[in-house]
This record gives sequence, C-alpha cells and structure tokens, in this order.
Amino acid sequence: MTTMDDQRIAELLRSAPVPEPRVDVGRAIRDGRRRRRRRRVGGIAAVTVLAGLGVVGATQLAGAASGPAPAPPALAESPAGTRSTAPVPPVTCGASWLPQPVGGPVAVATGVDPTGRYIVGDIGTGREDGRVVLWTDGRAGVLPAGARHAAAVNADGTVVGTNGDGTGWVYRDGKLRFLATPPGYDRVLAHAVNGQGDIAGTASGAGDSHHAVLWSADRPQEYRLLGRPGSAATGITEDGTVVGAMGEQPYRWTSQGRGAALAVPAGYPRASVDSAHGEWAIGMVPGAQRGGAVQMLPVRWNLTTGSVSLLPFPGAAGIAGNGDLLVDDGAPLVVAPDGTSRRLPGRPEVRATEAGTYMASGISEDGLTVVGAVYENEVHRPLVWRCHR
Repeated sequence: MTTMDDQRIAELLRSAPVPEPRVDVGRAIRDGRRRRRRRRVGGIAAVTVLAGLGVVGATQLAGAASGPAPAPPALAESPAGTRSTAPVPPVTCGASWLPQPVGGPVAVATGVDPTGRYIVGDIGTGREDGRVVLWTDGRAGVLPAGARHAAAVNADGTVVGTNGDGTGWVYRDGKLRFLATPPGYDRVLAHAVNGQGDIAGTASGAGDSHHAVLWSADRPQEYRLLGRPGSAATGITEDGTVVGAMGEQPYRWTSQGRGAALAVPAGYPRASVDSAHGEWAIGMVPGAQRGGAVQMLPVRWNLTTGSVSLLPFPGAAGIAGNGDLLVDDGAPLVVAPDGTSRRLPGRPEVRATEAGTYMASGISEDGLTVVGAVYENEVHRPLVWRCHR
C-alpha cells in the first residue's frame, strides 16, 4: 500500500457526488443472505438459498435505469512507488488462519461481531451440506446440524441465519431455536442481529410478496412487522435503527418504528441497502449495462446527516461503526472516512501478491478485525486479519 493510494482515494471520495438528503419521500433490498461475499465464494450453497427463497435483492435492483446511467466515479487504482503528503494511519495488520473443526473445501468466515471476539462462517462442499462454525477468541465450535447458512453474530455470540428451506433460526446460549414465519408468508430470511438481540429480516410469500420483520433472540416466536407490505429489512444497528426497503426506495426505521426514505444518488432510479453499522450504511445502485449485465455500483449513506455518495471502488463488502469501509477486490482494502487506507496483508506464509485470491466479508465496529477467506488450488480457507494501532 503506497501513500499514493491514500491521495487518490481521498480525491475520489471528495469528488463523488453527494446530493442533498431527501426527507419526506417514501430498496430493493440487497440480495438475500449475505450478498456479495456469497457470490464471490460461488460454491457456497447459500446462493441456492437465495434463489429458492425468491427474496427481493440485487438481482431485482438490476432492472437498471430506463435511460443511460450517470458515469460512476473513476475506480481507485494502486500505483506504486510515488510518495505523497497524505497522512498514513498508524495501523499494522496481520493475517492468521482460523481452525477448521470439520472438513470441506469451502471454508469461509463470513461475519464478525462488533467487538471482534466472535467470528461466524460455513464449512462444507458448497452443495447444501455446510456446517455453521462459531469461532470464539480463535477457538472453533460447530453449531447443531439444524442450522445452515449463518448471516450474522452479535457481541454476545448470538448467531442468526436461514436454512435452505426458508426457515430462520437463532443460536443463543448453546440452544438452537427457529424464528416464527408471519401468517400469509411461507419463508423468512434473517439478515442481522444487534447487541440487544433484535433480529432484522424479511418474510416472503407467493407472488413475490414480502414484508420487513423484527424478531427477538429471547422470544423468536414473537415478531413485529415494519412498514407495509412490500417492505424489506436487511440490517440493524446497535441503537435499533433498521435499514432496508419500502418498495423500490431505500428506507430506514427508527427503533420506535418511524420510517423515512433514504436518498438515492442523483441520476439513479433506485438503490438497495446491504447493511448498516453505527451511523453508516452501504448498498448498491444499478449502473450501465455491460455485456448484457447491469454493473452494480456501491454507495454509502451517513444515517445521521442523510447524505449518500457513490463510491469509487469495484465493491463494498462491509462498513464499520467508525465509518471504515471494507473494499473486497481480491486484495482487501480498508478505507477510512477521510480517505486514508490500508491494504490487508496476505495469508500468513506469503505476501498477498504471491498466491491466492482473497475475499473479505466482515469488519468489526472499530475496523480493526476483518474476516474472510483465501481461495487457491480450488479450496477456500478461512482467515482473520487483526490490526493494531
């Protein structure tokens, strides 16, 4: 990582369009069950879950604009050898392997709790046989076989997820319990859980019907519907703010249930929200069509000010409560709100440039713990990056 990276990133972030927040208006939600990282892993069976559940997501968002999409900001590059006066954050990072308590060529760490203590992931063959693994302070434990496809873990070690048949579940204090499916719907998708044990997700039914739902980890058979039919929930912050969609508009609800639309970048018809932490949220907008496919562009919201901006990166895998952005491009990058950045190192034995493709999937509240995997020789192995100031 050179200081030229920081200078270019800061310039690109400053030049990205930031329209005025829209307040009294109204997501097509991000893709059901965690998302870009699932697409990157490819073989992981959660892809099957999404297709089977028929949840609103990035694929629906990719309906694209009726007219030409505005040009996105230029993508950040990584030129080498040039120095600049941009400040370099005093952070050092190292990668280490996570133990694998069960066998399988697809072993991926997919989420981390806000403190960085708990890490959750899946290990299997990628054919709907994966087991959920919870790493606590580096020690691995396997959840009961009735739990598949973990979505998130909170600071108490509570894990939530969704099985391939659309059954939502919560694992807490050594017990696996299942989430209620609201009447009129036949499946749910659990996306996120906060420190209070509030679980955010979406119920789906016939004819692409869907509704945002909140469950309690203490009382998983109780639930509260958010908004009106056509809504979806994809993330929840520690203060109980829920993000998601109302129809085709990105949306947020307060912990009291009051809703309002989030701004959409100027020139784009719609946006989806993937997740939220602290005062930040990330998502996507549909860009131009290339080769018959719609190019999805990452965006970031400040939930306090209401501002939204396009991001000059190929994709955003996560955002920390302090605003650090996790960019997943084969050699993961963490970018602070001021544009300074750090490239995460490669697997323990070698440098990132020497072997393997790296996938970063989750970041802790302070931005100092990142989880993911490395792919080489047709095998995924789970990794954790620990950083120190």
